[in-house]
Amino acid sequence: METDLALVKHLLTIHKSLNELCECFLLRAHDNDADPLWKEFYTIQMKQYLCAKKNLDICAPEGDMIHDLIRDSWLGIKTYMESEKFGPIQNVPQWFRTIKIQFPLDDFDTEFTFNETDVFKLCQNDSKKPSLDRTV
Repeated sequence: METDLALVKHLLTIHKSLNELCECFLLRAHDNDADPLWKEFYTIQMKQYLCAKKNLDICAPEGDMIHDLIRDSWLGIKTYMESEKFGPIQNVPQWFRTIKIQFPLDDFDTEFTFNETDVFKLCQNDSKKPSLDRTV
């Protein structure tokens, strides 16, 4: 039971950290786009980028560059969504997750990386190492 609680706390910390990092780079960019789909698209894509890294460390210039890359991709997607070819999509966030931006990632050690759908692997690997404070 204690292990389950520790796992849930760890996952909540990761979730909170991802959300705060996303919000941080929106604020840094002075991004005040009122379109709720933009923020949803941005958050999904930024989380995908962060989850492909060895850890959640990201420097300001790197985050700014990734924000700009996501923004450029968004402009194309928004144009496509506004076109007459774009039919109704029942689950837009799910569709956003299928869009893959070619992020500039270095090769990484898959043992220590994680993604939103496979966070348990991270937790299992973390249990083999000394616990680190991952709060932002």
